[in-house]
Amino acid sequence: MKQTFIALMALIVAIGCQTSPERISQISSKKNPVSDLGGDSFPEAPPESQGIPSGVLERLSELVAGFVEAEEIVGAELLIIKNRRTVMHEVFGHDDRRGDKALVKNTIFSIRSMTKPLTGAVAQMLIEDGVLKLTDPVAKYLDSFDNKRSRGVTIEHLLTHRSGFPMKSAGTLWSNYSSYTNIQQVANYWGEYGPQLFTPGERYQYADANVDTLGAVIEVANGKPAETLIEQRLFEKLGMRDTITLLREGDLRVERVAGKHAGGRGRWNQFWRWNGKPYFSFPMFAQSFYSTPVDYARFLGMVMDGGIVNGQRLLSDAAIARMLMPVSKTTMPTGFAGLESSYGQLMHLYDKDGKVVVFGHSGSDGTYAWAWPAQDLMVLYFTQSRGSITMNRMEAVIDSLLARPVLDQKREE
Repeated sequence: MKQTFIALMALIVAIGCQTSPERISQISSKKNPVSDLGGDSFPEAPPESQGIPSGVLERLSELVAGFVEAEEIVGAELLIIKNRRTVMHEVFGHDDRRGDKALVKNTIFSIRSMTKPLTGAVAQMLIEDGVLKLTDPVAKYLDSFDNKRSRGVTIEHLLTHRSGFPMKSAGTLWSNYSSYTNIQQVANYWGEYGPQLFTPGERYQYADANVDTLGAVIEVANGKPAETLIEQRLFEKLGMRDTITLLREGDLRVERVAGKHAGGRGRWNQFWRWNGKPYFSFPMFAQSFYSTPVDYARFLGMVMDGGIVNGQRLLSDAAIARMLMPVSKTTMPTGFAGLESSYGQLMHLYDKDGKVVVFGHSGSDGTYAWAWPAQDLMVLYFTQSRGSITMNRMEAVIDSLLARPVLDQKREE
């Protein structure tokens, strides 16, 4: 009987590691999904009640506190959610070192590239609506792409970073950024620049140009500002009340936005803080949104629940499968032992033999989020320290102390 039970649990864990959204939702729907909680918060619970020894979380707390003490980061907010229950939510260090301002919970952070999955999710909605097709050439929507250089770029190429656009050749764009007033102009720059690295579809190259262009396509295809669509169809449905597409004077939330720091260990400098002027003057759909760990956890939870929140389907099974299907291997190093880094449709994946074990995304200003569907586990580690190199150590410790032991425990039960 015991052997049969162990075999059954091992099968459930194996199923949960597949990319199929049906299999993901079969597991997570039995574990207090967001739809069961009114979408308002993840209730607190003792870690032991969710199968996590308290000493594990103390070790993680010591690790992040050590990062602050060693000046490897300025400050951080760490949120760990197990079975949709908050088992750890702590803040460390400073929001503003110059003014000795301590970081507080529910600070709003610049999430930079963690904007990409949010934009991608709404693009998936338009695909399901029949408004967009993966095979559509971008030139169907943007005249600037109707040229020999860019005509071969499709919506799928943008979603998978396989267009051929570069990541590091945007010098002209950024040196003239103040002259741009909307995302259409940015996309037009890329359409005229062209995918110069390789033929579209040939291979993978992560590039902001893909998703900023996708934002412009969404806008044209939908007939309204892309940020409005994202706010209405994603943020409002998920209760992401502290996620912002553009900082504006008069929005009370701007007072909670963290200052931006850059540098490295022992040499952090604040290069921006809200003073009535936003860092981005208009939404950039690869990189300009702001959010909190709790809000972003709502998004990850929806993906783990197969696209459903509060009993309402936001994304189809097919859309979730596209997001979580490995398309390209990446060279990004990872602290998750035995897993490979890959990329789907605007989602960073960690897989073993093509089976996704962890998904999430990071942002270059120092924010990170991971989700383990099979364990119904989410870890969100937000800093405002651009240039920090603590991510891989966080991954290694989370993997060894939290994610892998929980998985092993399930196999033994």
